[in-house]
Amino acid sequence: REGVTSDSRQKFSAYCDYVIAMKERTGAKHSTIVRYKELTGRIYPAIGHMRLKDIRPDHLNSLYAQLAKPEKRGAHAAAKVDLAAVLKEKHITRQALADMSSIPLRAVYAAVKREVVKKEAAESIATALDGGFEDFFTLTEKEHTLSAKSIREYHRLIHTVLDQAVKEGLVAVNVADRATPPKVEQKDVNYFQPEQVAAIREALEQEPIKWKTLVHLLLITGARRGEVLGLKWDKVDFEGNRIYICNSILYSPDIGIYESTPKPERSRRYITLPSETMQLLRQYRAWQAGERLRLGEYYQNQDFVFSQDNGKPIHPDSVTDYLKKFSKRHGLPHINAHAFRHTMASMLYFNG
Repeated sequence: REGVTSDSRQKFSAYCDYVIAMKERTGAKHSTIVRYKELTGRIYPAIGHMRLKDIRPDHLNSLYAQLAKPEKRGAHAAAKVDLAAVLKEKHITRQALADMSSIPLRAVYAAVKREVVKKEAAESIATALDGGFEDFFTLTEKEHTLSAKSIREYHRLIHTVLDQAVKEGLVAVNVADRATPPKVEQKDVNYFQPEQVAAIREALEQEPIKWKTLVHLLLITGARRGEVLGLKWDKVDFEGNRIYICNSILYSPDIGIYESTPKPERSRRYITLPSETMQLLRQYRAWQAGERLRLGEYYQNQDFVFSQDNGKPIHPDSVTDYLKKFSKRHGLPHINAHAFRHTMASMLYFNG
């Protein structure tokens, strides 16, 4: 009578798979689906075997408490040599190394930055570089503790699944509403003071025109990193002094670098730019045209404003790596691409 199937034997894991598949079918972002599937790896052992109607708030609270405990992750390794220098010496790109070692490009970037990677990935990299594991890496045991923000991601997925179960009449209430996930402390937003912006712009004058233009656009537009990388020349309106943001470059370990629409959908927008920026874009376009002629058939023109040497889209982490080295080179504070977005928002707000 109440529209609820009280004798449902539906298990959480099977129903969660169904909900994720439905989200994917109805247009959820690829990165969202990938993240959902990652989260199930620790949700299913705890409540995956339980029937939807048997799950109680205390079961979820126990899961969140378990997630908050430090977790030891198998054998890992960290580079003990400068892999970037090794790759340069051997004339091997990061993408080529990923292809040669059959591991995700993200793992290669992590190894080059001397971050901890799985032992298997390190062994594959060492083999691809014609050396032994001990020549390039040292073993380390990694202990990882999830942040409150990450634990709330698990909570949100469970809530989403149970919400769908309520809609379909499989359970009467969403017990996730009665659970208690950890509170997330608000972190201070990272942005630059006007004098820091001036120092960054002054330092950019000494940089190659490609990176000078890219960082200038990040600062002057407040656009996301992926949105600037996804910008194409046909979306640059030189007569109207504006650009149209409608594309984004993202990376996922399963499919590599790919194009998508901005997040969220309402982020499609025109951004009016000052004449100084439009002039810089003209200079950069002329430089890029010269590079295309020089590289000939090697360059696969996909119309991206910013691309790799071969014309393909830039890996988003390449921007992060560049900004890290750029700030060190010029003695500037730590710079990440999103800080420019916060800075532009602050400046617009300050100026009414």
